[in-house]
Amino acid sequence: MRIAKLVGAVGLIVALSLGAWAAAQADSPATGRNGRAEVRFLQGMIDHHQMALDMSADCLAKASAAELKALCSRIIAAQRAEIVQMQRWLSEWYAITYVPMPLSHMLSMAGTAGHGGIYKDSQSGHGAHGGNAARPPDDPPMMMGMMAGLSRLSGKAYDVAWLEAMIDHHDDALHMAERLLKRAEHAELRALAEAILRDQSAEIALMEALIETLSQ
Repeated sequence: MRIAKLVGAVGLIVALSLGAWAAAQADSPATGRNGRAEVRFLQGMIDHHQMALDMSADCLAKASAAELKALCSRIIAAQRAEIVQMQRWLSEWYAITYVPMPLSHMLSMAGTAGHGGIYKDSQSGHGAHGGNAARPPDDPPMMMGMMAGLSRLSGKAYDVAWLEAMIDHHDDALHMAERLLKRAEHAELRALAEAILRDQSAEIALMEALIETLSQ
């Protein structure tokens, strides 16, 4: 019953948040340090969300608990929509086109990293500014490491390990959002940061409850 209530609350929060972001309008860019902070946040959170999508897709394929699969589906729906919104703001406010690199593509390139392959992916468009230049992933070892070990697990052990990894991942997003609120000028972006703090805190509570249930 406790988990069911948490699931319902998280779903309502996500629905309300997505409705608010849909009304975002184009605006002029912030300048100076505040503008740089906005760009760093938007690009970093797009990459961060892409990683959550990759982890959640793995969850849908391997998780055994129905509640966990439902959570992963909601994470995919919510964070995919947020990526689209953040890409739109980067384009409208800063004339930046930014496309995250999926973890599966990053892993396929890992073997050529020593030869510059992972840093010269001019065809992928990852991190392209105005479509002119590719940018390497922020921290490839960290992104790959989040999935390390999960491939060797199955059943309840996989579910618990995945939840622990996603709690850590959500915690990183909370810190990113808190830092942004010290600098962001665009009201829509501040609203997104506040929604991330609210939504992902609620999801952390849900995931902690799921871990407790699965560990019994």
